[in-house]
Amino acid sequence: MSTAPEQGTLPDAAAVERRIRSRRAAVMRTVIHLYFDFMKLILRARWFCRGSEHVEDLRTPFILASNHTGHADTHCILRVLPPDVAKRTAVAAAYDYFGTTKKVSLKRSLIQFCSAAGWNAFGFDRRDQSIRSVKTSARLLRNNWCLLMYPEGTRSRSGRMAGFKPGVSVISRLSRCPVVPTCVIGGGKLFPRGAWFPRHAVVEIRFGEPMYARKGQSHEEFTAEVEQAVRDLLQERRPAPEVEQALRPADAGA
Repeated sequence: MSTAPEQGTLPDAAAVERRIRSRRAAVMRTVIHLYFDFMKLILRARWFCRGSEHVEDLRTPFILASNHTGHADTHCILRVLPPDVAKRTAVAAAYDYFGTTKKVSLKRSLIQFCSAAGWNAFGFDRRDQSIRSVKTSARLLRNNWCLLMYPEGTRSRSGRMAGFKPGVSVISRLSRCPVVPTCVIGGGKLFPRGAWFPRHAVVEIRFGEPMYARKGQSHEEFTAEVEQAVRDLLQERRPAPEVEQALRPADAGA
């Protein structure tokens, strides 16, 4: 039996912008961010960034294409972005998980609420990369929003990154915006699958150099290049100096 979303239920760009700009959304973003910042302090969790210059130097909207390790990935990525960029970053979230309200658990309802209100998330049909979802994403970029995508289409259960779907290339071409390869390391430990609350963890976000599709390059070829760029970021063994310090035992060097 198909579980695809019903026609007409996926949001268009205008609806996404109205919701994100609403006063209610602004209040809830503040509350949710304060909650996570409080939990970060209590749990002594840390998140750090490497390669911030790759997003700070861009003067055009861009797509962040990231691996997906857990529900906390989005919060960590948005918090290391420059504040003015984070405010104008919409997050493509799986519609069948975050968009449906039929027979969902209390936990999923809370995650849906936090994603929409706190992290500018909107429903994206991840299974067939629907034309409506692609057009909504491209329109947001043309309207000067940045876009965070998880091209794997789901969170990793094993810790290994899955292959990327070509929607990221299609949207990049339609909007004529660059793709910034992004990776999250440690996000699954901050908010493990099945957990109700964040836990102590050290998370590192890495940004790579912006990428543009070449003339004549197929969507599959460009998607494969973006995927490899993210894998290369993940395989860089040496963490940022701040991460090394955070991971060092308290009595080290004593």
